[in-house]
Amino acid sequence: MSWTDERPAWLPPIPSPHRGQTRIVLGMVLVCAAMLICLVVAAFGALLSMYVLWPLAGGLLLLMSGLLSRRRGV
Repeated sequence: MSWTDERPAWLPPIPSPHRGQTRIVLGMVLVCAAMLICLVVAAFGALLSMYVLWPLAGGLLLLMSGLLSRRRGV
């Protein structure tokens, strides 16, 4: 092991390469599920409930926060 292998103490810590990945995946799952529910309900000709907007909004918020945290880390 060489002396160049160790990171100097005065450097800031390296951020995780998977920053925000969990929020991005959960957001995509919620958004895709809400869209799939909308398509299935529309195919059967039923009325769409406004409760479908809650998972859609939550998924979009998770997706945006995960993408913004990933952007901020660079």
